[in-house]
Amino acid sequence: MNILLTDIVNNNQADVQSISMLMVLVVLIIFIISWVFNRISILRIRKNTDRIKDLSTVLQHTLKVSNNYVVKLSMQERMGYNLHGDFLPKEGMSYEESLEYIHPKDRDIYKSFLKELIEGASTSECTYRWDISGKEHLGHWRYIHDTGIAEFRNKNLKTSATIYCTLKDQTEQIEQELTQNQLTDKYRRVFEQGISGLAFYDKNGKLITANKKMQEILKFQSEDDPFYYDRTIYDLPSFREIMDDRHIEELFFCRKSVILERGVNCYVEMRIHPIYDETGSLIYITFAIRDITQERQLYLQNKKNDERIRRANEEMQQYETELQYVMEKCEMRFFRISFADRTCTFYKSMNKPEIQISFDELIEHFINSPFSKEQESLEEYFKKPRTDLTKMHPFFHEGEGLQWNFIDSVPSYDENGKQTGTYGLIRNVNALIEKQEQLKRETERANQSGMMKSTFMANMTHEIRTPLNAIVGFSDVLPMLSTPEEKQEIIRVIMNNCDMLMRLINDVLAVSELEGGSISIQPIETDFAKAFDDMCISLAQRVQTPGVEFISNNPYTSLVTTIDKERILQVLTNFVTNAVKYTQQGHIKVGYEYRETDGGGLYLYCEDTGAGIKQEDQSKVFERFVKLNDYVQGTGLGLNISKAIAESCKGKIGVESEGEGKGCTFWVWIPCEATINNQ
Repeated sequence: MNILLTDIVNNNQADVQSISMLMVLVVLIIFIISWVFNRISILRIRKNTDRIKDLSTVLQHTLKVSNNYVVKLSMQERMGYNLHGDFLPKEGMSYEESLEYIHPKDRDIYKSFLKELIEGASTSECTYRWDISGKEHLGHWRYIHDTGIAEFRNKNLKTSATIYCTLKDQTEQIEQELTQNQLTDKYRRVFEQGISGLAFYDKNGKLITANKKMQEILKFQSEDDPFYYDRTIYDLPSFREIMDDRHIEELFFCRKSVILERGVNCYVEMRIHPIYDETGSLIYITFAIRDITQERQLYLQNKKNDERIRRANEEMQQYETELQYVMEKCEMRFFRISFADRTCTFYKSMNKPEIQISFDELIEHFINSPFSKEQESLEEYFKKPRTDLTKMHPFFHEGEGLQWNFIDSVPSYDENGKQTGTYGLIRNVNALIEKQEQLKRETERANQSGMMKSTFMANMTHEIRTPLNAIVGFSDVLPMLSTPEEKQEIIRVIMNNCDMLMRLINDVLAVSELEGGSISIQPIETDFAKAFDDMCISLAQRVQTPGVEFISNNPYTSLVTTIDKERILQVLTNFVTNAVKYTQQGHIKVGYEYRETDGGGLYLYCEDTGAGIKQEDQSKVFERFVKLNDYVQGTGLGLNISKAIAESCKGKIGVESEGEGKGCTFWVWIPCEATINNQ
């Protein structure tokens, strides 16, 4: 029994020890697990802390790079403080003070922005103008974009305690948008108010928009007239015959436009201009149209007057011949008296003075002078228009004899109405009494000094009308042709006449420039050898007469000099154009060389095998309006303009010819320095 109890006790002690060890083991395991989890948590917290620091650094860097400001607005304090940047003062700024910095027109916007955030909105945005001039309030406004985020004190009540605002200066962006909008409005006004009809089509020929003038010409029935908006440009009667939707080229043409569905029946100028992207794909088609019906009617009316103008020109030419004969054969002079210079100038012709004498010399020629030698009395004498028959000593030849002269004088005034002198005629009536009527007409001639310009305008009207007739006539014929070859030939004729018209206009502009002084020269550094080759490509197109060969002679690989190459091209073009008119067989040759004479200069020439020039006519060809053959088209201005260009360049110009039928060579020499390379 004792032994049994002893075993039981021993067994119990063993169990207690086992349980105690098990509990120690469990506690140890729990401690180890707790330590591991704590370690993991510490590492995770440390990692998250580092991550937050990195994120904060990135955000700070981003804010710095983006030039944004961050401001904290405390609703309790009604104050704002800088969190990033220096948008506000260091000590902060009150709500009332901040309103003083906001443009008066934008304060309601800012108040509405804060109200949304205070009343429960989590975010809100607005843009206002902020005065950066400080407390002086000078009105230096910048556009600020404000993005606000509300931090709520009580999420259930949705009442914000703090607002965080990110501020960005968008002045440049907004001003650029305003500038672009203004520019867009400007071009829109130009588009809408143009004197020509304008329209834009997409790449498929569908109408995008048309201005009011286009709608007026094509008689739109509404702003979005389906007749035009539901069709492509290729479907319209005026275009289907001349346009190919597979390939659009720039076109400019005149024709009669008829659209029966809209009652369109008029003559128009049309221009089609395709717009391609950088890959060569068509993206838009622009279309311009101008109603020229009235212009055409005026043209037809002017055509009816051609015969009357021609007869008037013949009568004026006869008058000019008779008047010039009277001036040369009779003892009559035109005179002009200047009070400022105290001189009297006599003219045998209207262009060149014959003699000039002082007031004292003038007075000495009179017998029983009606005025004294003082300047005031002479001015008083010529104060009014006069017609006097006076016996006096002769002005224009030596001798003691006296002659009777009629003196007709008219006062002359400056732009302020102050008399500057007088002008008129002095006539020896001893031998020319029978020519009294002619002399009266000469007085009228003196009062019509613009006669030459009127004659020039009449001639120019005739010259301009010739290519215009061809352009309009062949443009009417063009739609009737069926084959591409025939159309190409007609287009070539139209382009040639357009080129002729451009040359006439350029001549008129050059003459206008001459009237204002000399032709302007703008020399630039140029490799003339290369420029000459480019010129010859253009000039060769002008020589289209069968049997006439165009030859160019370029002796240098490179010739660098400083000249106005555009003016040189104008001179060569005039030379070649003139040669083409008079050369029916042989060749036209252009070339140049650098000559060291007279300090060095560029010598250019145009040689032809044409009609040639008589020796006595060679000095006339460079005069204005001179044409040696009236049946050859032209204004007689090209060579005169070339001479003016040469003189403006301080150069020389001339012509060489052995006579009629032996051709001629026109040349020009322009002084310049050059660097030559013959390799």
